[in-house]
Amino acid sequence: MIEQPNGMIEHHDRIVSTSTYLKEHCQGLPNYYAVTASYQTAGRGQRGNGWESEADSNLLMSLLYIPEAEIHPSRQFMISMAVSLATAETVDTLLTDVNAPEVSVKWPNDIYIGDRKVAGILIENTLDSRPAIARSIIGIGLNLNQLKFESPAPNPVSVISFTHRLIDVGTVAVMLRDNLISRLSNLNACDRVPLTALYKSRLWRREGFHPYLTLTPSLLPAPTAVKEEEDALSPDTLFDAEIVDVDPDGPITMRLRSGQTVTFNFKEMTPVLPAIQHSNGNLKG
Repeated sequence: MIEQPNGMIEHHDRIVSTSTYLKEHCQGLPNYYAVTASYQTAGRGQRGNGWESEADSNLLMSLLYIPEAEIHPSRQFMISMAVSLATAETVDTLLTDVNAPEVSVKWPNDIYIGDRKVAGILIENTLDSRPAIARSIIGIGLNLNQLKFESPAPNPVSVISFTHRLIDVGTVAVMLRDNLISRLSNLNACDRVPLTALYKSRLWRREGFHPYLTLTPSLLPAPTAVKEEEDALSPDTLFDAEIVDVDPDGPITMRLRSGQTVTFNFKEMTPVLPAIQHSNGNLKG
């Protein structure tokens, strides 16, 4: 266990999942308590996917967030926006003075460098009886030093592909934890309008038309408004669209080339990615 100025970081060499562990042991822990691991045997991503991470190569972290002021379930996307911004800002710092593509947020909360995914975020909220967010377990996987990926994920990348030198995982853990605390501690007093504006300024593909694919809506409950029937597109439909707006509660509105606008909830559409040539790059010690 590492005691840091802003709280505790509990480290494990090997664990099932930092988020699973934190959920099971969070009672009585202080706000912003963090758990990291060198390797997860069952790391989790969005849509029930696994999270591939080579042992000792990347940052695997989960953070306990206990809101100091009431956050209604309909406003839980505020947490996602704050976490996305904190993670993107961390990657920005790692790429300082490096010639790299823009760091952006793919809606709702993947972190990209150019067209490639460098970090994934999974937030699990627990409600109390008010109802309000009682606590959040914020899981983040940030690719730092891994060069080869074996999973079928289409576009993974690590920071080292741009820095060409090994990155100290523990140092990044403290940096990310501090950035998360900064964003989340200001969340209680933060109006959704400026937070949403900052988030939208970070969006991947925020300008121009790009290809997307509709998905079969998930049976899992989503914390967003229901899509209007007249706006609906059939599942497995390819379409070009530009981003019009992101609602502070989460849904994204897009404009088709026909001029029609369509609003999507989480897990209802996915971008069609450009062909990406994978490269191992060169290491500098």
